[in-house]
Amino acid sequence: MGGGLTGLSPAAAAPRTTIPGSGTYLVGKDFQAGVYRSVGNDSCYWQRATDATGATSSIIANDIGGGQRLVYVRPTDKVFKSSSCKQWIRVTPAAMTVKSTRTTIPGNGVYFVGSDFVPGTYRSSGNKEYCYWERSRSADGASSNIIANEISEGQLVVTITAGGVFKSSSCTTWTKIG
Repeated sequence: MGGGLTGLSPAAAAPRTTIPGSGTYLVGKDFQAGVYRSVGNDSCYWQRATDATGATSSIIANDIGGGQRLVYVRPTDKVFKSSSCKQWIRVTPAAMTVKSTRTTIPGNGVYFVGSDFVPGTYRSSGNKEYCYWERSRSADGASSNIIANEISEGQLVVTITAGGVFKSSSCTTWTKIG
């Protein structure tokens, strides 16, 4: 008598809800589609693509930057590439609905408006380099979802309304002033 069952194959493993920081991964096979967060980055690059050819025409959206990074990998995406990032962890819908009381935003990173910080008017002062900010409807990286953006030196002020995401690059800390 054998010790195993015959005629039964092992169940297929469900795709992961984490993604290593560097590599090329298949959406729906290597990991589940959804919103992912990677924290503590210096220079993290990600790319959503239609296939694994590496052709620029296959790039749906991409981004590079430091600090916390967010990406919405859509179920229709085929490939996700990541380079020099910390591990990506799927953000649960419940985590995105939490109401934050935080009134400062780090100068580098991508953040959910409402669950990572309080909406309002923010100031970043004393920027000696060019500071870039962006308000977007989604963390999918698509340029069509950009609501507003600015790049400048010195002091910048922006009113950030509820919903969507806020991206900041090479800025001093943002402080709520209204």
